Amino acid sequence: MPDQPTPAARTPGPIQGLSLRQIEVFHAVYSTRSISAASRLLSISQPVVSRMVKRLEDVLKVSLFQRGSSGLMPTMEAELIFAEVDGVMGRLSGLGARIEEIASGGSVSFRLGATASVARGLVPRALRALSARAARPDLFFDVLSVDQIAQYLLDGTGQCVVTLAPVDHPMLSAEPLGQGRLVAAVPADHPLAARDLLSPGDFDGADVISFQIDGPHQRAIRQFFGRERPAPQSSTVVRFADTAVAMAAEGMGIALVDSFTALGPVGAGVVLRPLRKSPVFTLYLQWNPNRPTSAHVPQLREVIIRELRDNPGEAHFSAPCPEGMADR
Repeated sequence: MPDQPTPAARTPGPIQGLSLRQIEVFHAVYSTRSISAASRLLSISQPVVSRMVKRLEDVLKVSLFQRGSSGLMPTMEAELIFAEVDGVMGRLSGLGARIEEIASGGSVSFRLGATASVARGLVPRALRALSARAARPDLFFDVLSVDQIAQYLLDGTGQCVVTLAPVDHPMLSAEPLGQGRLVAAVPADHPLAARDLLSPGDFDGADVISFQIDGPHQRAIRQFFGRERPAPQSSTVVRFADTAVAMAAEGMGIALVDSFTALGPVGAGVVLRPLRKSPVFTLYLQWNPNRPTSAHVPQLREVIIRELRDNPGEAHFSAPCPEGMADR
């Protein structure tokens, strides 16, 4: 089979030399019929508009506008070109608005988790503040146990977790956001409900609800009572702080919980009391740096930090200065 002649390389047509800016200028001049009006519309100088129109005519090798008594008059070629580019410019304008919406977070759903203590009050408050912004995200809020945090972040189910007990994992990062304190949720009819401030000795003979031995709450309780005075015996053991508050509301004992738990509704059957030399809980934001996150994560961080800064008395119940305790 004889060799076929190699087709000559295609020479780019003039239209391939056009820039988006040139098309935008043409569209503005056509729409306004004026160099000065187009310059105001595009916020560029009139000489720049004139030069770009002239350059466009040189590239296309056709006249686009003629001067008339009422302004610039488009040629027939300009009318045909405008019919092609008008829809494109409309879509580009919509694309710009869409990109701005995405950048502001309005089109990106936000799935996050929180452990039970902060899921009762603090995180819902922060999400309310986040949702009050112009670009309100679609929210998916998961309440997690500590055992669920690692997998939740590693597989990308959620973008971040707010917790008092961040997991120690080489693939995950954690940042402290603020601190709360150990407080007492006392049944309203209990004698200790009449006290303004409670000390370890006040709990002698009282039934104090217990937590899992290795959890942050039970560690804080042990620190509060100290080595000289062991924590009171309890016939009730719970896993979550909000469960402890619910049990206290039913008269099942006194719940010693973090002040973040107390930010949520506790019911009429419970009064909250500060503790002397109250141990501290550190609140963390945890995330997976190897997974993509949206702008909502730093926004949530900012809102929570501001909430804790602006309402310190509410979170801490004006308790005396603590000796300090990390929760991990």
